[in-house]
Amino acid sequence: MNGSCKVELGYPTESSRQSSGSISTLDATLYIVVGFGGLSIIVALIHNAIHRYVFKDQHRLDTVFDAGGRVTTSLTAVTVASQVLWPMDLVQTSVIATISGAGTIYYYVIGLAMIIAVFPCLTLSFKTKAPGAKTYPQAIYARFGKSAHIVYCCIAIATNIITLTAMIMTGYYVLEGVVPGISKELSVIILISLFGSYCYIGGLGAAFYISYFNTCLMFIGLTVYMWQFLFPAEDLPDKIKNLTDINILHESVTCVQGPSTNAASSLLTFRTVSGMIYGIVAFFMVLALNCCDQAMWQSRIAAKPEQGVIGFFIASFLYFSIPNALALPTFLSYLSMSYQNGSYLLTELDMNNGFITTMVMDKVLGASGSYLLLMIVFMALMATGSGEIMAISSILVYDIYKTYIGPFRINLEPSICPLCGQKKNPEEDDKIITCKCIHSSKCSKCTDDIELSLTGQLSHQIQYTCPTHGKYRHYEDMLKQYKSRSIMWIALALLPYGIILCYLNLNLTWVFFVFETLLTPFITPLVLAFTWAKCTSKGLISGAIFGLLASIVGLLVVAELAYDEGLGDFFTTTSSDYSLLAACIAGIMVSTIVTVTVSLATHNIQSNVDEQREWTKMILIDNPINSWKNLFTEELGELPEERNVTVGQMELIFQKARKMAYICAAVCALIQIVLVPGVMLSFEEWTVDQLYNWMLFLFVALVIGTLYAVFAPPIEEIIKIIRYRKNEKKKSPYDLAQKTHNNDNISSHL
Repeated sequence: MNGSCKVELGYPTESSRQSSGSISTLDATLYIVVGFGGLSIIVALIHNAIHRYVFKDQHRLDTVFDAGGRVTTSLTAVTVASQVLWPMDLVQTSVIATISGAGTIYYYVIGLAMIIAVFPCLTLSFKTKAPGAKTYPQAIYARFGKSAHIVYCCIAIATNIITLTAMIMTGYYVLEGVVPGISKELSVIILISLFGSYCYIGGLGAAFYISYFNTCLMFIGLTVYMWQFLFPAEDLPDKIKNLTDINILHESVTCVQGPSTNAASSLLTFRTVSGMIYGIVAFFMVLALNCCDQAMWQSRIAAKPEQGVIGFFIASFLYFSIPNALALPTFLSYLSMSYQNGSYLLTELDMNNGFITTMVMDKVLGASGSYLLLMIVFMALMATGSGEIMAISSILVYDIYKTYIGPFRINLEPSICPLCGQKKNPEEDDKIITCKCIHSSKCSKCTDDIELSLTGQLSHQIQYTCPTHGKYRHYEDMLKQYKSRSIMWIALALLPYGIILCYLNLNLTWVFFVFETLLTPFITPLVLAFTWAKCTSKGLISGAIFGLLASIVGLLVVAELAYDEGLGDFFTTTSSDYSLLAACIAGIMVSTIVTVTVSLATHNIQSNVDEQREWTKMILIDNPINSWKNLFTEELGELPEERNVTVGQMELIFQKARKMAYICAAVCALIQIVLVPGVMLSFEEWTVDQLYNWMLFLFVALVIGTLYAVFAPPIEEIIKIIRYRKNEKKKSPYDLAQKTHNNDNISSHL
């Protein structure tokens, strides 16, 4: 179409979103609390029953935070896709597309999908160096000491708060858009109830199970939504046809003026400079989130390395389908309505707060669209929000209470056995453990204690009989109670915090992009902490602090100089593409330079022996009654139980998984960064056929993802249970008792 038809749309002084609500407050409350809340509690109870009566490890504290260590490939895939899929991804992708063009959706989504594919490379290094750690600050403490530990505990908790802030605001704005008159207080109560309900009952394992249902329902719902655009019914009313007919949508959107940096100033193109910048920023934002957010780590250490790598690879493609399928049709319909109206239908603030998706789904599907949006968004909220609460709880238990407030032994270090207080590993290079405590898997008293703990008695009523391990079992039972209380405290604390956020009426786009961008300076220090032996505590702390300051300065300076409005329009300019990019680059560069320079000036590494000693600090993190070594009995082979496992041996164990991680990351990059954009960039401005074919491609990917998400996880779970039961039946009665305890131990790691 001729460029002369281009019309630049303006923002109205008053938004028309108030007319989009079509669900009553009572209906919404019942739908969310009874439907989603009830489902989550049932799933949590099912998870508990499986781990109590099949795997017999439900009583362990570590099972709460690692889901039993037996997470399958497909369950890992759907869980990672569900937890990485923030609700903001569902409502904000259509916003940035409206500003920068349709290609922005793809670049933004690929920025996140590639992180899913490449992050196993870092987690494998973490598992190699610290296979017994339950949180990444635990590993920081073991290697770098108290100061660095406190700093990175603060960073981890701040990341969780940033994530929960965005979760609460997204949930509130969606509810406000589809439920007329719902109060801020009721909205927050509903949200917090969903976040805390099933993780209180079932821990991380329940989060994995509910993520399966979340992902299934999201895929099915989005398949129905896209079907309305690609295969519309012939008897549709004209007002609906105008919102879903590809020809009408293409004609309208082609006439809307896009950024001057886009090809032909069009919004229907992959050739968008600002869209590419958003994709780059999204890549670094999500990389920072993956590095800093304990919720991301806990999902990634709950599966064995090979299953985890393949699961991440599949999750990358599952995630790719969801935001694309929702954002592109929504963006087209909203711009078509706005073009016919002569201006945008929403004010700039309402658009930035994600009301585009709310309006379009209500217009296209009526009340069904509002219910569908509630289902999709609140399923994502449940998966992500509960994961964040579990992450804060794990840090409170393992890094704060267990380390500083109520340790089993005063001044306990990872190199010291908590049972006897003796060194696990002497300074000499003979690797013979000086601690003489009997291994719990060979302790007959422990076998009796485990059977006692499985009877269902309250933990404080159990009197353990083992003189070596009994006190520590009682200590872990106490920590498990503390875990439950901490989840309750976190949920209660979020209630007033969430209500304050709702009354502040912040710009969601600003919160989403700016806060996450300010996490990017912590990427390099955390990566080096697990990959570079010469990294020091001083380098880790100074790199984080100076990198954060540089990121803030870069954001403000570019916002002031690159845009005419300057800092006078603070929320708009600081969340714009070049400001965010400058913050990322400045933060990462300064943190890298400072961390490396200070570490080189303060390290004491003189030889390979010194390097191995440095890594040994982290590999000695272990649970005396739930050793991580039991998970790798086959891989460790004939290594005597009284000898330590070295980092070199762990690297050999993970060699195959590491190669798989690199290959999977390369395949994802080839498909998502080279092949697909290579084809789409060959088109300057999409014709109606090119637009239809692109949407059809996304629909096919969505259907394939739906089939995998629905059928693969339950099939794998059933096979896993059947195999486990068959193996148990082959054991003698004595071996069965020993295996029961071994399973308890295996559940604590990876």
